[in-house]
Amino acid sequence: MKVVAFSDAHGNKAIVERIISFNPDADYVVSLGDSELPISFLMDLDIIAIKGNYPRDGGFVFESILKIEDKELFLTHGHKFGVHKSLKKLLHHAMKIECDIVLYGHTHVARVDKVNDLLLINPGSIKNPRSHMVPSYLILNVNEGSVEYIFKEAETNITIENI
Repeated sequence: MKVVAFSDAHGNKAIVERIISFNPDADYVVSLGDSELPISFLMDLDIIAIKGNYPRDGGFVFESILKIEDKELFLTHGHKFGVHKSLKKLLHHAMKIECDIVLYGHTHVARVDKVNDLLLINPGSIKNPRSHMVPSYLILNVNEGSVEYIFKEAETNITIENI
């Protein structure tokens, strides 16, 4: 199963549509918050929308669980877990709920952390990254218990190597 995840679109409809056009075979598309797009736009594109910290952000809930095969993905924007300062609260919560993968946004910085068998992945920002990175998103493939991920440039769909 292929999951496409992005965060922090901040109103950029064109980049969201471009990412979807790059991935017509996606089983799920997830917005991890701060899309600042109308919920009707997100729903029309079958996007699972997590609410971010912007007051008018499109999304129904601040966090959710997505079960794919034998893996549980915890979806959150991350601001309620203080991810700007540390991943400690998010990690503690993930361990408490016994999920396998955490997808979060908010920091605008793409990164992967692995703690034992738990993956914490931030796809970065598709509009305004806060690091040396280009705007990025994540492709997560879950197949028969294995998990693979790659980061892609939001504008060109080129694979990003060193994250």
